[in-house]
Amino acid sequence: MRMLPVALSLAGTGLRMPTVGYIGWFGPRGLASIVLALLVAEEHIPGVELLGRVVAVTVALSVLLHGVSAVALAERYGRWYGRTTVAGGRGLREAVPVPEGPARHRLGRLDHPEA
Repeated sequence: MRMLPVALSLAGTGLRMPTVGYIGWFGPRGLASIVLALLVAEEHIPGVELLGRVVAVTVALSVLLHGVSAVALAERYGRWYGRTTVAGGRGLREAVPVPEGPARHRLGRLDHPEA
């Protein structure tokens, strides 16, 4: 179900369908289900135990399916991207460099362990 809203949110970005599908499949998952279940649990609605089990199974299956498919689908997307850029890839939105964001606060030695 998440792939449809992701596709709609990416409409007009110029990203090609393999990229939209990849983002839709590997994008954020499970969090919305957990948040909604917590909202319902706070309201003490009858059947909240069943809802909790359904959410737990849904999130577990999502983690399992995405984990099992990660390597194969990432390799497949990488091959598509490689073929597309080698074939010219003119106008390929995915190939546009992303500008660096604002500087982050440094964590000290964690960022530069050699110091």
